Amino acid sequence: MQRSLSSLQHDVVQITINVGEDFKSIVWKAQYDMDFNTECLFCFSEQITGYRVEDEDGKAGKVAVCPHCEKVNAIYA
Repeated sequence: MQRSLSSLQHDVVQITINVGEDFKSIVWKAQYDMDFNTECLFCFSEQITGYRVEDEDGKAGKVAVCPHCEKVNAIYA
């Protein structure tokens, strides 16, 4: 599944991230956003963590990542 992410501002360029992709905290500038009390889609960990991310081109979005297997579980606004 592939979705485009954007912030609430209309002039921000979108970043494309795939659900199931490995979390690239070094490539994407990642800042902690929130915790979700839901199971991971890939390893059944009981909690996933939300991050605000930005790539090297300044494209931004938010992703939910499993801290155990480090896979992207969701894209959210």
